[in-house]
Amino acid sequence: MTETVILKLTDSIVRPKEWYDFSKPQVTGFQLIATKEDQKYAGQLDHPKQSQVNRHGPNPVKLYRDYYGTFILRTRLVADELPVKFAIGYTMHSKVVTVDDYSNFGWLRLATGIDNFIYPNLCHQKQLLDYLMSHAKHPKFVITRVYYYLQNDIYDFLVKEILRLENH
Repeated sequence: MTETVILKLTDSIVRPKEWYDFSKPQVTGFQLIATKEDQKYAGQLDHPKQSQVNRHGPNPVKLYRDYYGTFILRTRLVADELPVKFAIGYTMHSKVVTVDDYSNFGWLRLATGIDNFIYPNLCHQKQLLDYLMSHAKHPKFVITRVYYYLQNDIYDFLVKEILRLENH
């Protein structure tokens, strides 16, 4: 309880939502993740060709899609505009979309400056935060609060956009 009060008080002083702006967010595609190999090489431009193997039995990975795209980030934490790549996993349970489908989204990954990747893999899930921590000259607490709010805003935008795309 005390931690929540401290965070709310600090957020009212720092106002993390005023420290960033993102523009041109767009979902540019998705990749179906159906096997462990798909998961291992998700987002990579070049990955080894898989041999055709007869796979029997249940799928080792729950079937989901990695939706991906880009946006431009402007923040007071660093001087330059940052081109950011994102990916978010979406587990497909049914054709009928309900409020509960918001719980099917997870693993939002935000990254900048990753070459040879169309979108961030799970190994990049905190790459943007690490980048901001190493390049910003502000206290780590401020950086993490700004990142927290940015991540939530992007997540909300992506959930609405993907559900809109799924319904068309």
